[in-house]
Amino acid sequence: MRRTTWTRLLHYEFWPFWFFYIPAYFYYFILAIKSRRWIYFSVLNRCMNFGGAFLSSKSAYLQQLPQQWIPKTVLVNPDEGLSNLERKIENDGITYPLIVKPDMGERGKGVEIIHQPSELNTYLLHHPQQSLLIQEYIDYPIELGILFYWDLHGKPQISSIGEKSFCSVIGNGKDSLKTIIKKNPRLVSRVPFLKEKFKTEWEKVLPKGKTLLIEPIGNHNRGTTFLDGRKYYSKELLQWIANCATHIPHFDYGRFDLKIQHWDAFKMNKGIKIMEINGVNSEPIHIYDPNYSLWKAYRDIFHQMRVIFELSQKKINEKEQTQSLLEFIRGSQLVLNRKPYS
Repeated sequence: MRRTTWTRLLHYEFWPFWFFYIPAYFYYFILAIKSRRWIYFSVLNRCMNFGGAFLSSKSAYLQQLPQQWIPKTVLVNPDEGLSNLERKIENDGITYPLIVKPDMGERGKGVEIIHQPSELNTYLLHHPQQSLLIQEYIDYPIELGILFYWDLHGKPQISSIGEKSFCSVIGNGKDSLKTIIKKNPRLVSRVPFLKEKFKTEWEKVLPKGKTLLIEPIGNHNRGTTFLDGRKYYSKELLQWIANCATHIPHFDYGRFDLKIQHWDAFKMNKGIKIMEINGVNSEPIHIYDPNYSLWKAYRDIFHQMRVIFELSQKKINEKEQTQSLLEFIRGSQLVLNRKPYS
């Protein structure tokens, strides 16, 4: 068995999502029984469908935020023609490269960086009948995932800060790019895609010391390393996130995925862009730090689940209504029947 295979088997950050979360499914079952509501979490984040579990429009809550904190964004209706779309992009001052993503995407699926109109047209052809978001590409060097919520007393809390380290490889002057990628446990599962993406460099030897950025999208499935960034917590960071959250009506719990120019951005109140916000489906991504233990990861996941449960119970006790299990099942079927993202 290859070394990369052993690495992926022994480190939980590479395990399939459904497998890694098996203990959480059992804990959810216990919490649902205690709540006497199967979809108890849907009482949270009334601005999002099912509390943000899925089928939530990213554009609907992004547009609630002050414009200086979000990238220039265009909502693309299903089957919108390329020529009409390009006029929209031009009118909004968005230039290539740009980011395109499903408006109701999950776990970073379908997010792509587009460099020219032909690539955008290809993307549209592969994502029919879907609302999409086109955003200006923000090249700030630091990307974070910050899990935020209002506690039972209405006070702002940050429970997770994850730093995203984009996937790069360094040449040794001996191995081809193909060999380097096949030896990398973060990239070996994406060989067919990367072979096409780097077809001109694939068989060439990468010069010693040369760094090649493989993936500019901060997605763990694409090789990005998630690091525990809780050491960067500050009062300024908490205040800034809390201020943003107040602009979103009925927001209770979720993760702010954002980019910053430097670590003093929150203190200086500039150089910050929010890429998207997720709801109750948000993970505390610091748990995927390669140096984090499996036991601590499950401890932190269960803590987040408990927070969601307690916040939900408070609203249920105040007679707020959850969405029904039947609605949830129907929504799940829509997601399962939807064409997979490329």
